[in-house]
Amino acid sequence: MPDKRAVGALTDYLNTQLNKIAAGDAGLRSGADPIHDTRVAIRRLRSTLRVFRTVLDDSPLGGMDDELKWFAGLLGEVRDCQVQTRRFGEALDELPDTLVLGPVRSRIRNDLKAIELPARARVGEAMESERYQDLMAVLRGWRADPPIDTRLTRKELRKRATRARHKADRRLAQALKGSSDDLLHRARKAAKRARYAAELTVPLDKHAKRVVKRYKHIQTVLGDHQDAVVATDALRRLATTAGTAPGENGFTYGLLYARERQIARSSRKAVRRL
Repeated sequence: MPDKRAVGALTDYLNTQLNKIAAGDAGLRSGADPIHDTRVAIRRLRSTLRVFRTVLDDSPLGGMDDELKWFAGLLGEVRDCQVQTRRFGEALDELPDTLVLGPVRSRIRNDLKAIELPARARVGEAMESERYQDLMAVLRGWRADPPIDTRLTRKELRKRATRARHKADRRLAQALKGSSDDLLHRARKAAKRARYAAELTVPLDKHAKRVVKRYKHIQTVLGDHQDAVVATDALRRLATTAGTAPGENGFTYGLLYARERQIARSSRKAVRRL
């Protein structure tokens, strides 16, 4: 039997993400910087479309996951530079001045800015494209007419959320059997989906908040590992450039690299204790 509370929970969760994406669109056009919040809202929306697809009205979904992934990817290119600039700046603050050899701060700032500015330009260009306009038109339509099967029941919502948790647990167990960074990253993404699915069911399940807390913690630990992996790649590129530039050397970048490797190892150990 259809459940109005179940339909309401799914509708409210979808609308929350749709509103945040719309606010992000407005913010970007006005010169604000809602990159992170917009990207997270898109991530939550994509997760909802994937986890709860069988209880959604499938006809209007089409290739929306691909379109949302496309724009989120463009935002991610900007966000990664922001995160790395802050991360490396904080790491340098922890080092004695005697170990910061050469114009390390300016090199990091300028090199990352050289990546971020074109990435921002691509976001702006995308937002003027027909592809983006079509995407936003569909999302506005969903706000007025959510793609939800009105025969939805509470049992079905809980079932899909439970499957997301089981998948996250399997992904994590598989990742911990080996040493693959990629498998840990996949486990992190599955943990996010499990967390978001549990968030949606909070109004319907008194135990859901505890589930959200668990998978948020897993996501955070795995996120620390992934951030360190990405950071080591960036530092390797920076060190290669600095090492051949007059008046620069790769010493400090090596220290930062070693720091990130230690964070990655510690995070992997912490994952095993979860």
